Parts: sequence; structure tokens; C-alpha cells
Amino acid sequence: MMGADRKTGGRFVQDVGRTILFVAMALWLLTPAQGQQKLGSIQGEVLDPSGAVVPNATVTATSTSGTAHTAKTNARGSYLLPRLAPGQYTVVAEAPGFAVFSKANLQIRPGQNFAFDINLAVPAAQTEVEVQAQPVEVAVSPSENASSVAISGSALNSLADDPDSLLTQIQELAGPSVGPNGAEIYIDGFTGGDLPPKSAIREIRVNQDPFSASYDRLGYGRVEILTKPGSDTLHGSGFVMGNSSEFNSNSPFLEDSAEPPYHTVLYGGRLGGPLGHKASFFFSMERRNINRDNLVNTETLDSNLQPVSFVTAVANPRVLTSVSPRVDYQLTPNNTVTARYHYFGVDETNDGVGAQDLPSQAYDFDRQHHLLQVSDTQILSPRALNQTRFQFLHFHNTRDPQDFSPTLQVSGAFTDGGYSDGSLDRSESHYELQNVTTLNLNRHYFRFGGFIRDIRRRESTNANFNGTFVFNSLTDYQATEQDLSQGWTMAQIQAAGVGPSQFNITGGNPVAEVNRLDGAVWVQDDWKARPNLTFSYGLRLESENAVSDHADWAPRLGLAWGLGHAQQVKTVLRAGFGVFYDRFDDDEMIQAARLNGINQVSYVVANPSFYPDIPQLDTLAAQSTSVPTVYRIASNLKSPYALESAVSIERQLTRDATASVTYVNSRGERSLLTNNINAPLPGTYDPSDPTSGTRPLGDAAGNVYAYVSQGIFRQNQIIANFHVRRKRVSLFGYYAYNDVHSDTAGVDSFPANPWNLLADYGRAEFDIQHRAFVGGNLDMPFGIEVYPMVMARSGLPYSVTLDEDLFGTGILNSRPAYATASTPASDVRVTPYGAFNINPSPTATLIPPNTATGPSAVTFNLRVSRTFGFGAIGKRSHGDDGGGGGDHDHNRHGGLGGRGLASGGSGPSGGSTERRYAVTLSVEAQNLFNRANLGVPVGNLNSPLFGQSLDLTGPPYSGQGDASRRIDMRLSFSF
Repeated sequence: MMGADRKTGGRFVQDVGRTILFVAMALWLLTPAQGQQKLGSIQGEVLDPSGAVVPNATVTATSTSGTAHTAKTNARGSYLLPRLAPGQYTVVAEAPGFAVFSKANLQIRPGQNFAFDINLAVPAAQTEVEVQAQPVEVAVSPSENASSVAISGSALNSLADDPDSLLTQIQELAGPSVGPNGAEIYIDGFTGGDLPPKSAIREIRVNQDPFSASYDRLGYGRVEILTKPGSDTLHGSGFVMGNSSEFNSNSPFLEDSAEPPYHTVLYGGRLGGPLGHKASFFFSMERRNINRDNLVNTETLDSNLQPVSFVTAVANPRVLTSVSPRVDYQLTPNNTVTARYHYFGVDETNDGVGAQDLPSQAYDFDRQHHLLQVSDTQILSPRALNQTRFQFLHFHNTRDPQDFSPTLQVSGAFTDGGYSDGSLDRSESHYELQNVTTLNLNRHYFRFGGFIRDIRRRESTNANFNGTFVFNSLTDYQATEQDLSQGWTMAQIQAAGVGPSQFNITGGNPVAEVNRLDGAVWVQDDWKARPNLTFSYGLRLESENAVSDHADWAPRLGLAWGLGHAQQVKTVLRAGFGVFYDRFDDDEMIQAARLNGINQVSYVVANPSFYPDIPQLDTLAAQSTSVPTVYRIASNLKSPYALESAVSIERQLTRDATASVTYVNSRGERSLLTNNINAPLPGTYDPSDPTSGTRPLGDAAGNVYAYVSQGIFRQNQIIANFHVRRKRVSLFGYYAYNDVHSDTAGVDSFPANPWNLLADYGRAEFDIQHRAFVGGNLDMPFGIEVYPMVMARSGLPYSVTLDEDLFGTGILNSRPAYATASTPASDVRVTPYGAFNINPSPTATLIPPNTATGPSAVTFNLRVSRTFGFGAIGKRSHGDDGGGGGDHDHNRHGGLGGRGLASGGSGPSGGSTERRYAVTLSVEAQNLFNRANLGVPVGNLNSPLFGQSLDLTGPPYSGQGDASRRIDMRLSFSF
């Protein structure tokens, strides 16, 4: 059947390929030659600072000969200036309550339909930007730093269409973030939502005003996604894309094994247009069917209890559905209301399997997310704008293990038996209200606002109700099973020095509820002291109900100084400083509410004598070797914060190129971690006697795992970026050097030594020291668009571990010590990372965490597309869905950001057409050269696989599942 399926899949792929080739050739022959239309046009939308459309604005394009062409925006904010002779134009936009916008020397080529969206300031002095063939520029403004970028229009085509790949690419383009939290993504001003379909995205912005008080985190790595409004005429599109194992390459770990055939199909569409004279709508949807595999690659025992390599691929089908309608309604000329709904559903089978997690770990997962956003934008006066926004977000996630027998965890080898995290039924509702007011007071651009957010979460789970046996190594497990097969008792087995090292189990009420409430108020002023000098300063006050401090003050400062005369600024110096807080999450809140010793309680048993049987909880509670374990939030828990400083120099190299270098320093204080505050006091615990030790809260209290804010991190970054944009070529890229040290790996991490946190100070898990990105687009002959993308990073750090408990905490996270001349030879293990003592005493100095580095990763992605237009000449260019309506220019975001995104800039002309209908064919390759980018190696010294990578590192450095290289084909139709 497998062979038949592969043959059928191959015929299907061949038929699709022939059909696409036939359509492409036919359309190529039928498409009129480009360039016959000598006159050009300018069209686009006029938007306010929030992204809402501005109706009744006047847009005028004046040629160098003095001929003026004028148009008014309609109720959807759209305008069209048709039949323009080739040449240079000055475009001016005016609207009540906004500053006059002016852009000079905008070049219109013969037959070009130049799509140009205008973003009005509220209000600001008249802005004149000199451009020539869409150059890149430096500018003096907090929001126009060289690391402030936007990507829109046809430039979106360079990003993947698949939602998962799109998300990973956006995160990679955003570059390394400051601190351990990764990139922060805002969607229409809110966090917490799912990524909308790519066809619904109007613009992606990165690093807008890094030190603004309006945001809780530093702007480096911050991503803002704006969705599309409707249009003045009906426009729509549909697409289908997919890939097959016939095109992709297998994982290098499956070369000697037969991999089941797999494929992915993604289809969707968008439709937008007017709803009467005062409203417009936009609707997009996507559905993706993935039939992919998860790789298992480890060592187990065969039926004769001998070690054997175990490599297999397990089917992991997934179905994703995304639906997102949006309506914009103009209540009055100065008041616009926008409402957007997003449904995001995922159904997955056989999750949890992979690498060293055997097929018995499989579980089925389903999540249903509903989002509603409503915003009201009002022009209060010529100097004031107010926006009120509300978001409701509801999650319902379920998880169902396929096996709930006791879990068997053999450290460094495999995990078998039932899935220890158990079943899950999670329901969560978010309510968030925001209000922002913008004022212009001559040279001051003044903003203030705030938000309040309420998260209500109810969860039912039987995690670890099945119990988990842990073995320190495969050899221990092998010896135990061999002895059991010969009739030995557990007492005899333990006397021989083997057997499980730990058993843990949980019982009680599976249901828990929490209510998290947080909010902030802030004020920000950008003072333009001189035309080439701007000071920014602000203050933010945050509060949260789950921590002991309810007043977190966060001052912000910024400076932008143009070195040169007002209109001749070629170099900009920037500096900034701010205090930024992190919040305590509801994931930990509900863990503390569930495992509080009343609702639920866990028991940890060292060296259990009852393997493989599972005793009753009552029996465990009565045994002196059973240590009860609870979670709590420390009474003195405070919000973590970081002191962030940055300085950068930006330079206009030529009319077509900019470059900048930025240095960022971060000092993190009160970082979160979990610690056993009732661990045995130093010097009182003997690992050979698990019942030993003096606990500060008494033995009856057991393990008390408290969330505490006692960690630190220190981070230094240097980011260099460039952007070159010429007539047919746009290239952009960045290089980032990153150095981070910390004594915590995050809120759920435990220190190896509970009484000495600095013993864990070393490289942080997110210390990726080198990262680079180069991308762009090429406008090729015959209307072909080429989008190359190169991403590279150095290896991920990982720890060399023993997975043993040296301090009586119940956590198996110890590390070895460095071997010395006095270390017994039997305890010395020589590795490429040094010679280690694998039997250290509790008083020994353990090696720091993350001393080893995994393999580096490099990938080359390539997308090639061609749009064919037919039918009558339309009013507006269109083409590939990613373009979203043609070539948009957002030069106010000039230059490449320090995080690697290109500015919006006009894209290649081959990606759009002025014809009524368009068909776009494209092929996208991820990891085109099929480089095997390996995952993090096994760090357990007791593992027979120590130092080996067992899987691929995953997107964006390889294809999904087991595909090292992935190739997608796409066909879209638009009108």
C-alpha cells in the first residue's frame, strides 16, 4: 500500500506539474507585451498614524513642468491619479486635522502603475523627503531610525505563505531580541493573538521607536503586524499551494529507512470591497492540510534486552483553519470604527513523538481560538487624535494522550510508556481595553494612554497522575530488566547499585482556576529642539496582581542627532536608555493553584523499591521515603526588569545605500526561576541516603517549589545592517553579535544548587553568538520576480549534564565537575569539551551551564514567481496575494532595520499587472541546497548518544517534519 500511495502521489504531482506548465505557457503567449502602455498612474490609500483610512483627503501630483493632477480619497481612503506622463512628480496630501504631507521627485516610469500609500502625521511640520528612484535614506525621528522598518506590498512575497514557516521567518527577520523572551508580536496593536493569514496582512513593522514609553519591552525584536482594510472597488483572489515528498528531500537520519509519503496542501483566498458609501470590508481565509512525519532516532532495548538503534518516522497529520473578516465604518468625517474577527483552529494527531520520545508518547491536540478586536479612531481637533481599542480573545485547547500507562524515562536514551503530561481541557478568556491620545504642541509630539487586561483561565488536567519512573542511564535500565527477568527482587537489584533513581506521581483535583489582572499608564513626548535634534522622554507605570510590588515605574529617554545641516543630514547619532519590566505569566499562576498541596499534591520517591508496580497515593503518603511536593508563588515575588542602553550611528552611504551600527547593553535584575526553598541545608544532605538532610521548613513540608525573582542576566549586542535599493535590485541584511550570561534558564528552570544561584551563572540558553541575514528581490526580464533569502546562525548552546540529584531537591539537573589529578580514573570522562568528574560530591564546583555549542545552521531560500495579466485595463495594479494590491512605498521607514527586514519600498514590477485579472505562478524552496542543519546534541554524559544530534534543527533552517529541503508550488488568481 505504501508503494501504491507513493506511485499515486507521484502521478498526481506529475499531472499537476504538467497542468501548471501548460497554463504558464498559454498565459505567457496570451499576455500583451509590457511597456505598450506609455502613460502611468499613482494610486494608493491615505492612512492616519493608527493605520485607519482617511476619507476626503486631497492628493495632488505635480510634474516638473507644473502640470497638476488632483484626486480625493473616497470613504475607504483610496485615491487614483491616472494617465500621468513619465517623469518626476511631487505628491502632496492634505486632510483636516493632519499635517501636510509632501514627497518630491517621485519617479514614474512609462506604463508604471505606482502604488503609493500615504501615512499622515497628527500633526507635524510639513515633511519633505527628497527621493530619486526610491532611494533609501536616514532621517532624524524616533520612529525613523535605521532599525525601524516596514515591509508591505510585493515585498511581502519574499516571505513564506505557510503560516508556521511565515511565523518562524518573521521571528528570524526580527533578529535576536533583548532578554530571554524572544520576539514580541503585536497584531493591530495587541499581543496574544494568532498570526492572521498572510493575505490579510497589510504591513509588517519592526523596531518602531525602541525606547518609547508606549511599549512594555524594548523595541529591538518587536514586530507589529497591521491587517488590511477594505477597498473602494471589489477585489479578491484565491490560491492553492502545496508540496510533496516527491519534491522534498528526506531527513539524513532516514537514509537507511523507508519514509512514508507525505504532502501539504494550503488553499485560501481574500475578498474586499465597499459596503455602501461609508463602510468597507475585507475577508480572508486559509485552510492547510499537512500529512507529515515526526522522526524518532535513539537507542532502546530489543526483545533480548540488548541496546539497539531505533529509527522510525511516525505520521503527524495536522489541519489548520484560519478565517479573518474585517469591517471599517465611517461614523462621521472625523470618526472611524473598525472591527476584526479571527478564528484560528488547529487539529493535530501524534504530537509528542520525536527524537528520543517513542511512539507511545503520542497525543492528539486540538485548539480553537476566537479573537474580536474593535477600535474607534476620532480626530478631536486639528491637533488631537484619540483611539480606543478593545480585544476579546478566547482559547479552548484540549489534549488527549493515546497511552496513559506509567511513564518510563531513561535519561539520555528514550521516554516510553504513557504521556506524563496527561489530558488537558483548557479554557481561557482575555479582555483588554486600550486608549491612546496624540497631541501636537508646536515642536512637541505628545502621546499618553494606558491599558487594562483581565485574563481568566480554567484548566482541567491529570498531568502525571499515571506516575513516572526515571532511570539514570540505559545501562541501569538494561541491568534492572535483566535482573527482573532472572527473578531478582528489587531489594537485590538495588543492592547491586541499579534500579530506577526516582519515581514521581501526582494526585488530587484536576481542576484549577486563576484570574490575572495587569495594566499600565504611560506618557511620551518627542521634542524637536532643532531641525536636526530630537529629544524623547517618557514614563510608564505598570502593575500586576500576581506579584508583591504593584507599582513598577519605567522611565525612558532617547536622543536623535543629525550630524549636518537640516536637509543635508547624512549621518544620524542615536542613543537611548530605559527600564523595561517583564510580567509573571498565568502559566505559572495556574501551576501554583493546582499543585498547592490541597488541590493536588505530588510525591517524589528516590530509589523506589516497588518498580514496576504503582502504589496507591495513600500508601506513598505514609512512607518516610516519599517527599510531598507543592508549588507556590513566593510572597516577595517582584516583577523582573532590565536596564537597557543603546547607541547607534547611521550613515547615508550613497543615494541608494544606507548602513548603521548599533550597540545594545542590557542588565537584567530579578529574573524569574523556580527554586526548592525547603531543600536540605548545605552540608546536611548525602546523595547516597535520600532521607538525609535538614530542611528549613521541616521534613513534613517536603519539596516547596517556589517561583522567585532572584536571577540576573547580562547581555551585549552589536548589530550592523545595510540596505541597497536600485531600479531592479533591492538587497538588505544584518549581522548581529550576541553575548549573554545568566544564572537562570527561565521561570520554570531550577538551579542545580538551591543555595548558590551564582553556581549556575554562565552562557544563557539564548546566547546565539552570531546571526546573519541577507535577502532582497530581483526584477528579472519577462516579468519574473526572484526573492532570495539567506539566513545563518552559530550553534545553540547546551549543557553537559548528569541528570542526577546532588542536593536533595527532587530535580535531576546536576552537572559534572571538572576532573582533577585526584579524581579517581573510574570517575573521569574525557569529551571534546573537557575531562569531567562524573561522580562529583555536593561540595564540588560544578561546571557552568551551556558550556557546549551545537552545530551552526545556514539556509538559502528562493522564491520565483511570474504574474500574467489578462482582460481589460483595471484601476489598480494587483497580482500575487502577498503583494496585497501592488507596489507600495513606505520610504518614511527608510532603510533596512537592524533586525533584517527591508523597508516597504516599491517591489519589482513583474509582480503586478494593470489588467483586470491576474494569475500568478510561483515556486518556493526552503533550504534549497539541502544542507543538513542538525539539532542540539544530546548533553547527558550518561547517554550512549552523548554529543550526537538526533534530528534536524527545524524551520526556518529546514523544511517541516523530516524534510531537510522543502519545495512548494503555488497558483493564485486575483481580480
